[in-house]
Amino acid sequence: MGRMSDLHAAAKETMAERRVASAPTQEACRNAARSEGHPSMSEERSSPLTNRGELEAPAIAGHSELQLVMTDSGEVKTIAVRVPVNGQIAAIDGMRVVIGEETFLPVVDGVDDQAFVRAASAQLEHIFGFGLTRNLGQRRDFYGETWELGDNWGHVGFGGERQNSTILIALSGQGTLAAKEGWEARLYKFLTTRAKRPVITRVDLAHDCFEGEVTVEQLDQMHTDGFFTNAYTIPDCQHAGNWKFPNGKGRTLYVGTRKAGKMFRGYEKGMEQGDSTSPWVRLETELSNKSMLIPFDVLLDPSAYFMGAYPKAFAHLSLTVAPQRMEIKRRSAEITLDASVKMVNTQVGKYIGVIVDFFGAEQAIEMLRNKLGHWPQRLKVPDYQLADTPVHRQERMRSFNEYQFGPSDYSGALEAAV
Repeated sequence: MGRMSDLHAAAKETMAERRVASAPTQEACRNAARSEGHPSMSEERSSPLTNRGELEAPAIAGHSELQLVMTDSGEVKTIAVRVPVNGQIAAIDGMRVVIGEETFLPVVDGVDDQAFVRAASAQLEHIFGFGLTRNLGQRRDFYGETWELGDNWGHVGFGGERQNSTILIALSGQGTLAAKEGWEARLYKFLTTRAKRPVITRVDLAHDCFEGEVTVEQLDQMHTDGFFTNAYTIPDCQHAGNWKFPNGKGRTLYVGTRKAGKMFRGYEKGMEQGDSTSPWVRLETELSNKSMLIPFDVLLDPSAYFMGAYPKAFAHLSLTVAPQRMEIKRRSAEITLDASVKMVNTQVGKYIGVIVDFFGAEQAIEMLRNKLGHWPQRLKVPDYQLADTPVHRQERMRSFNEYQFGPSDYSGALEAAV
């Protein structure tokens, strides 16, 4: 398979252990589990860890757990997933941050319009391992100019009359996969020590049940039994997909609304990716600042905020033992190769046979393989080391004023050249 990031060594300091304040007691969790249709729970507890006061913290999540799914048409898709480590049970799967443009005033390296773009790119490369790579040439999120972050791993917005001189940093789920390990602590340090007017406007927190430890039917029953009810009002519930006659295309349970600032999604992730027999279910909580303030601590202890969003529904997760380190999971490389051979044989096998017979196997392979060495998009795993050169390290045309020429100097230079 393609190149994948190796898991990095554990950080120098170990985080101090503490219990999540919002997590219920073990007895309460056991009582909750007795309700029919709810997932079972282990008796062993592993509390989420935190790193209060420690900026160079251990990683919140390992780079990737590799999931291979095969579609009904025989296509093999590779999906990389961040796996919580160091006692965490949830990982950040995308977020949006807004900061003031004045953040970069001390470090702008010129007076041209792109000075803030280059300064932001350099800072983001330090945090994530990749910076801004190209101007998308479009307005987005009411910002006048939008730049691509890494290899389509998010975007950054500049300008706009309605944006109060701010910069939007939007990191996608693929961006969290591609980012250099430990980016959460680096972003936390930047937001709390250097950024001006920083605000987290949205964060998505996810927990994956790769083997179907929790099913969407159980989640639906938990909503019926009030396990997603934090106060007195039962949150709205919506169903997507074929719940009456499941067809292997995946179903989603929505609890709450985006307008309220908190929404839960439980969906059959493997089936969504095309594998009709996959047991993989993802639990995802979306928090926004529409009706709440999202603390920067969510970067250091995402599990506490994931658990706190729906403490009764997620009680069983607080009793599971999270792996300290998870190696990259390869689900049968033989299946991948066999499926690839089958797909090529079905689609272009006859043509390949003719070319091999005519030119010979060695020359045929050289003729048919991708000249640039590219891999199929579905087999690529996001990796900051594979990102394009960021704009702040690209060669650029210098503006007139950066040469510090006055009008007379400029005129003389032209005359001398003639």
